[in-house]
Amino acid sequence: MIPIIDPHIHFFDLEKGQYHWLTGTNPPPWPNLFLIKVNHHKAQLNNPTFLVKAIVHIEAGFNNNQPYQELEWLEQTVPPLQYGAIAYLDITLKPCLFSQQLKTLAQSKYLRGIRDITEGNDADRLLHQHVQQNLATLSQYQLHFEAQFELHQHNIANQVAQYCIQLPNLQIILNHAGLIESDKPYKKGLNTLSKCPNIAIKFSGIEHIISPLEPQACLTLLLSYFGEDRIMFASNYPVCLMRQNYETVWLGYHGLVENELLWQKLSHHNAKRLYRLK
Repeated sequence: MIPIIDPHIHFFDLEKGQYHWLTGTNPPPWPNLFLIKVNHHKAQLNNPTFLVKAIVHIEAGFNNNQPYQELEWLEQTVPPLQYGAIAYLDITLKPCLFSQQLKTLAQSKYLRGIRDITEGNDADRLLHQHVQQNLATLSQYQLHFEAQFELHQHNIANQVAQYCIQLPNLQIILNHAGLIESDKPYKKGLNTLSKCPNIAIKFSGIEHIISPLEPQACLTLLLSYFGEDRIMFASNYPVCLMRQNYETVWLGYHGLVENELLWQKLSHHNAKRLYRLK
């Protein structure tokens, strides 16, 4: 079997968690939603081809009012599988409150960072007056910020780059390849962000894109900007079930890379280093 580390996984327990975004009155209009709107745990990652050595669990709305509950649930369900956890926390909170809540989350030895989704019009939240101080607090804890916005939003990309310049010890991970749409002007944002050595990017989330680049072209593009040490293949399971099952996603990635050393970096080594996994 081929060993991998998957740095973008969501697990659900619909009986224990809330997941209002998924189970409420206005769920996302995704294809195959019935495959996603069920419980998902580590056993579903088992497949004949790839051996999942470790994962990074990305917050999934277990309880956004009490995000530590998701971390507690993960500690009960994920081991002995090695993992790191990204928790939810509002990046625009007053700094004193942000620091207080982060201190609670950081009690988990598995915590590696936070995510606060800022797609579309919500990206303007990254311009909020509290963001830089809160990112500085994250940096002091040696924790990541998982940024999720579209690269064609140039003003947002410029501001995120400024945060990274002013906070050189901060690590930012761009989710889902910057949500590149082939018909949008994404290269300026890509160029701006890739110049920051403390920004890495995940090759994932194509199922969210209306007009995606062809996968090989997208990988070649990202390699030309970020290089081979700041890119990670990731599945976005179970949301990837909109298009493909878990094994098929990774088979697709494997087919994009002929060089074995590059494959090892994109599928294992970079995630292990960036998320401090054993």
